[in-house]
Amino acid sequence: MASVRVEAHAKVNLGLEVVRRRTDGYHDIDTIFQTISLSDTLEVAPGATVADDPTLEVKGLPVPLDAANLAVLAARAVMKETGCAAPALRLTKRIPVAAGLGGGSADAAAVLVGMNELFGLGLDEAALADLAIGIGSDVPFLVRGGTARGRGRGELLEPLPAVSGLAFVLVTPDFEVRAAEAYRRARIGLTGTGSFTRLNCSAIQNGDFRALARGLGNDLEAGVVSSYPEVGRVKARLIELGVLAAVMCGSGPTVLGVTTREEDATGIASRLEGRGWQVHVAEPIDTGCTIVS
Repeated sequence: MASVRVEAHAKVNLGLEVVRRRTDGYHDIDTIFQTISLSDTLEVAPGATVADDPTLEVKGLPVPLDAANLAVLAARAVMKETGCAAPALRLTKRIPVAAGLGGGSADAAAVLVGMNELFGLGLDEAALADLAIGIGSDVPFLVRGGTARGRGRGELLEPLPAVSGLAFVLVTPDFEVRAAEAYRRARIGLTGTGSFTRLNCSAIQNGDFRALARGLGNDLEAGVVSSYPEVGRVKARLIELGVLAAVMCGSGPTVLGVTTREEDATGIASRLEGRGWQVHVAEPIDTGCTIVS
C-alpha cells in the first residue's frame, strides 16, 4: 500500500463541566463530545527506516512543527509500541489551531488509525485507546468519534445516540487560547457536579435537540472571557443573529452557535465574515477518523 488518507474530524463540546482538579495536575471533567464535519486530511506514507524520525509536511493553516506536535508524538508512540518504520505525514490543515476544536488531537488520532492501516499492525480499538490517552485527553474520543459522554480527563467514554437535525456556526477569533491557561482560570464547582451534562444526556437520549441547545454550558467560558473579552463579543453577536444557543467550544476561543437548519447557519455565517474571524458551518457526524483511500 503506497499511502493511506484519513479524514480527521474536529469536535465540539455540547456542555463541559469541570468537576475537580486532580493530584496529577489534570482536571476531571464531565462533557458531551460531538464530532463535526469540519476536518483535516492526513496522508500517511512509508518513510525510510525504523531508525528514522517521522516527517511532517503541512499545507493550509500553519501548525507548530516542534517536538510537541501531537501528530509526530502519535507516530513515535506507534513506532515504539510496534517497531514499525517511520511514516511520512502530509497534513492539509483546516481546523483552527489552539481553538478548542481538538484539531491537534484529531490529527494525532488520524496518525494512529492511518499507521495501523498502512502497516497492517492489527491494533484493536482498546490498543489504539491505550496509545491515544498517552498523547492527549481528547485523542481516544477522536479515534472513535460520534457522540459520547466523556468523564475523567475525557478518556472515560460512554457512547450516546447520534445527534441530528442541528447545524453549527463556528466562529474563531484571531488569537489562541492554550488549554492549560483556560483550566487555570476555570470556575470549578460553578454549576455543581454533573448538573447540565446529565440533563443534556437525557435530551440526546430523548431526541430533544432543542432542549440540548438550551442546556449548553461551559465552566471554562467565564474565565476565558475575563481575559479575552472578544470571546464574549462573538457569543453576543451570534445570539443577536438568532442562534438557538451559543457557547464556547472546549478551552476556546471558538464559539459554537447552534441552529436547526443548515441554511440558517449559512446565512448567519455570511453576516460574520470580514471581521477578522474564522467562520465555518458544520454539522454533527457519527464517525471519528475515516479512512478515505
